[in-house]
Amino acid sequence: MILPTIVVRGTTSSNRRVLPTNPPAPTAQYNDHAWQAILSQPIFRLEGWYQFKRAKTLRAEALARFSAEQQALIIRVAESYFNILSWEASLSSANAERDAVQRQLEQVQQRFDVGLVAITDLLESRAAYDSSTVNVIQSESGQSTSFEPLLRLTGSKFEQIYGLSEDFPVEKPEPHNEADWVKVALEYNYELIRTREQLRSAERGLQIAKSRHYPTIDAEIRYGHSVAGSVNVFSRSGSKVNQTEMALNVNVPVFQGGLVHAQVREAVHNLEAAQQNLNLVQRYTVESTRNLYAAINADVARVRARRRGIESSQSALDATQTSYEVGSRNIVDVLQAQKRLYQSQSQYASARYQYILSTLRLKQAVGTLNPKDIYALNRFVDRDISVTRTTTATR
Repeated sequence: MILPTIVVRGTTSSNRRVLPTNPPAPTAQYNDHAWQAILSQPIFRLEGWYQFKRAKTLRAEALARFSAEQQALIIRVAESYFNILSWEASLSSANAERDAVQRQLEQVQQRFDVGLVAITDLLESRAAYDSSTVNVIQSESGQSTSFEPLLRLTGSKFEQIYGLSEDFPVEKPEPHNEADWVKVALEYNYELIRTREQLRSAERGLQIAKSRHYPTIDAEIRYGHSVAGSVNVFSRSGSKVNQTEMALNVNVPVFQGGLVHAQVREAVHNLEAAQQNLNLVQRYTVESTRNLYAAINADVARVRARRRGIESSQSALDATQTSYEVGSRNIVDVLQAQKRLYQSQSQYASARYQYILSTLRLKQAVGTLNPKDIYALNRFVDRDISVTRTTTATR
């Protein structure tokens, strides 16, 4: 405590007195009342000063915690959104695969009916259709349940969202230097800032504990007003007093049963724990920043490779279909080529979404993630791409 305090006290009492005299004296009744105002100003209190300084570190820690939680919320919402889109891509691929397999089954059935193909081709086609139907059911279930986290995070029920445009740029992070990202993370990562403030708070806690060994000095001014009634055998009288006092109070702690020594030892251990926690968070921040930087570069290459993979899978399917028509490939080859094509499409979409999430997580690691990043991402939301929550699985 370093600021002055003002205290006002008041008392009142009603008195009744009977004097045992012979003959009996009359009963006396009278009132005492008083009030007092006390102004106290600390002059020397190290504990109060260190507590004031510690309050500042607690405030800074709370602000860093708030910013870290804000960033974590952005990440959770983004994860929920892209999880829906990933399931939607999986469902679209599963539906496309099932439709293609169904058409293939119908063609094989027609050929089998006229004796152009063996029964094994028909059985393989039916098995592939049944398997694709199961995949559709699983994807519908996953797509439906993927909407639930948005309800938990926002408190609003969503039955439809919009997809992401193909125009979203997929680029390597700037600057192209891992050390620069690590340097920024060590300075601005909010979790790291929070643990630094915890360390400063622990240092103040040790100073507070040690300061309890020192004396305290307070200046005090008292003003009082009192009215007292009194009575004796011969007369009844009273007194009225106004009193002003000024004092300098010195309190020297000599022995408190070992309490202060125990508090100092506790504060020392708290400081050591805070230092170790800071070291751990610092190492984790460096590790996660490096991993995310590498992951984004890998995601960029993965997205490009998945895009080329779709083209290659489509060409392979066309070639396999043509070979099947002339009898040099069997139906299993065609079905596998179709499956690879739709898997490539789903994997391409997932790779794009993973790239975006990795980019957001890297910004979180370096402490620059904020709502503006979501607004920037929102510019690439395509209202022509509607994702509606499925209600029942296909039977």
